[in-house]
Amino acid sequence: MDSRIQKQSPLALTELERARMVEQILELIKEARARTEGKDNFIALTEQEIVEKLNSVNTPFHYFQSWTGSTTSPGTINYNTGIFNPDPVTRIWMYAHAFVGPANMVPDTGIALLNVDTRFPRLTQPSFFGLTLSPGGSATLSFSLAVPAGIQPSNYLGNTFLFQGQYHGIGSYFNRAFWPFRVV
Repeated sequence: MDSRIQKQSPLALTELERARMVEQILELIKEARARTEGKDNFIALTEQEIVEKLNSVNTPFHYFQSWTGSTTSPGTINYNTGIFNPDPVTRIWMYAHAFVGPANMVPDTGIALLNVDTRFPRLTQPSFFGLTLSPGGSATLSFSLAVPAGIQPSNYLGNTFLFQGQYHGIGSYFNRAFWPFRVV
C-alpha cells in the first residue's frame, strides 16, 4: 500500500485511538437516534461495521441515516446522513450526492451513478466549498427530496454517495449509503 495513503487513513491510528474512535462513533449514533426517535426511519453502523470502516483506506464514511419512510405524490422525503472523518488529517471539499435509482447493488461506482430514476431530482450538499471535517470530526447533512406528481405508489431506492471534489482534477469516492422509501 502507498505509505502516503496509509498515513492519511485510520490505518495510522493506534489500537487505543481506534477503540476510542469506536466509542465516539457509537455515542454519536446514540445521539442521532435520540433526535429521530419515533418519527423517522433510522439505520446506523454496528460496532463491527465501524471497526471494518476503521480498517479501510476508503474514508470518511456515513455512520447513520434517518429519513421519512413514506410520502404521497407530490410530497417530500426528508433525509439526513451523518458523516464521520476517522482520518488523522482534515478532509476538505467533501460532498454528498443523493438520488433515486437502483444503484446500491452495482459494484462499479461510475456505472452505479448512472442508475438514476430521472423523475426525481438529484441533490448535492453542502454548498461551495463543501464539507470540511477535522480528524475525528462529524457533521449531519440534510436533504429534502421532492417527490413529483404522478409517481406511482411503490417502494423507491434512495442513494447517497460521499466524495471529495477536486476543483481542478478528478475527485475521490469515499462511501455510499442506501435508504428505501415508499410513495403511497
